[in-house]
Amino acid sequence: MTDRDEIHEILCRYCRAIDRLDEALLNGCFHPDATHDHGYQGPSSEFRKFALAILRPLIATHHQLGNISIDIAGDTAFTECYFTAYHRLAPGVESIFGTLPDGGDVVIAGRYIDRFEKRGGEWRIAHRIGVHDWRQDSAPCDAGFFNTPEGRGTRDKSDPVYTIRDL
Repeated sequence: MTDRDEIHEILCRYCRAIDRLDEALLNGCFHPDATHDHGYQGPSSEFRKFALAILRPLIATHHQLGNISIDIAGDTAFTECYFTAYHRLAPGVESIFGTLPDGGDVVIAGRYIDRFEKRGGEWRIAHRIGVHDWRQDSAPCDAGFFNTPEGRGTRDKSDPVYTIRDL
């Protein structure tokens, strides 16, 4: 795999880890001493705990990546990765997104701006800045996705991305 492909894979892996609430996979995206500035400022190890605690009470999340720019300079790379993140809030459950009696849908679009470092032959994120460019809140809409449960993803290791390996 090329350096660019490895970096791209880590960005994708981050989204899977967040949406499946997979802490081990999420930890593997960052160097142990990585730092974070994305709704939390400090060690990435603490951000990961913070983020998973925010996401666990939600009904569903879906992080989608868009444009990805990768600038490699030796064993350091700088990336800008556009994202769109969907969050389904549970009715009446307090969250960082607010508390709505009927729940709601929150869509955030922004960018992950990362400094990657290659250490011991392995690329990982060394510092992340999260930028939120816009947010849209709406009443929960159950058309489509939520009224067709067959084939719907899960937020744990029973999701097909994990179980395909067992077939």
